Parts: sequence; structure tokens; C-alpha cells
Amino acid sequence: MIVELTRSEREQISEILRRRANEIAGFNDEYRRDEKHYGSVEFALSREIQRLRRLSERVCPPDPEDGEDE
Repeated sequence: MIVELTRSEREQISEILRRRANEIAGFNDEYRRDEKHYGSVEFALSREIQRLRRLSERVCPPDPEDGEDE
């Protein structure tokens, strides 16, 4: 049985994904300041940030602005 998520549930999931992406972005910023950081780790963190933000947009797309096409 497939149950659709309510708008409120989708907004909550989107918020969790954005918050997690921001936490990782903060860690990534600190990590890059360390002269001993690894580029491969920095790249993986950047990809994860992008992935979470993309998922957030897909789970709960922003409402189209007035005058914008859907």
C-alpha cells in the first residue's frame, strides 16, 4: 500500500535534508582550513552537500512565484 506524504511531512523532510547539508557544509569549511586536508574527502563532502540539497528540492519543490510558468 502506497501512502502519499502530506505537504507538511514533505516540508519537514526537506528541512531535515537542508539542515544536514548545512551541517556538512560547516564541517567541510573547517576541514578545508586544515593544511593537512585531503582533496578526495573535500570532494566527497561537496558531493554529499549537493546531493542532500537536490533531494530537498525534489521532496518539496518551492512554490512557483507569481507569473512564473510551472
